[in-house]
This record gives sequence, C-alpha cells and structure tokens, in this order.
Amino acid sequence: MPLRSTKKKLLKKLQWTFQVEGMNSVMFFGILLFLNATYKISDLLFLSYGLLLMCFILFQGTYYWWVKFSSLNDEHIFQSTVLSRFQNFKKINRIMIALIPVVLLLQWFVSSKQITGDNFWGWALFANGFGVLEYINYYHKQLMYDNKQDLDYLIQNRKLKEASLHKDLREHKI
Repeated sequence: MPLRSTKKKLLKKLQWTFQVEGMNSVMFFGILLFLNATYKISDLLFLSYGLLLMCFILFQGTYYWWVKFSSLNDEHIFQSTVLSRFQNFKKINRIMIALIPVVLLLQWFVSSKQITGDNFWGWALFANGFGVLEYINYYHKQLMYDNKQDLDYLIQNRKLKEASLHKDLREHKI
C-alpha cells in the first residue's frame, strides 16, 4: 500500500477518533448539567464526580488525538510542552481517582447512609469505573480494540497493547 494512502487512512482514523472522543466529552458534560439542574445535589455527589472524571479524561483523549492528527497533518505542535501537559494530566487523574472512595463516603453520609435508586448509586459506580478505565486506556494499556489490526495483535499476542500516549510519554522521557 502506498505511503500516501496509508497516511490518508491514518489521518481519517485520527480525525474520527478525536471527534468521537470530543462528542462523548460534551455529551457526558451535558448529562452532568442536566442531572444537576433536575435533581438534588445530595443525591448526585458521587455520580457528578464520576461524570466529571469521565469528561476530564475524555477531554484529554480528544486533545491527544487532535495533537496526533495535527502533527501528521504537517502542523508541528507535538512538542515536549504538549507532552508535559499530559504528564500533569496524569498526575491530576491519579489524585482524582484516589479521591473516588472519599467522594463515595461523602455521598453515603449525605444521603443518610442509604443506597437507593433515588441517589443514582448504580450510575455513579458505572461513571466512576468508566473514568478509571479511560485513564488506564490512555495512560497504561489500550482497552479499546476497534479495528482489525488491533484485534489481530490482541489475538496473536494474547495481551493488551501499550497505550499510544503511554508510549509517547516514555519515548520522549517525559
């Protein structure tokens, strides 16, 4: 396959990826706003925290794939300053993930120590768990396998691929 065709396919995939991640980030932030406008905050602390975590990490994914797209599109913006931002994001993510149990306990106390459907426990657990999985997907191991090459790698090697952002941070010693 000619190099030009391969680059064109990669650019198309990167553009699709950063657009989808961006739409997901906006969608979940819209859900967060809607829920907080509709329900009592005392029922939404843990869910709101999980949605914020998800949005923050999805925003990072959007930004990362946009940077990759732009650098392949001959816009020279993939520099050490951009990678140092991701190193800072990684630190913030770790702190936010470490605070999940604290927010969970706070939600439990605020909601009179009751786990009911009214305080969205199931959705809150899902949102916080999804945020943690997104962090792993970007900063450690690739969890999303959406194309034939990635699936072939997974089947052939029987292990998860290293995340692209993780490789970039390691290769640039950031």
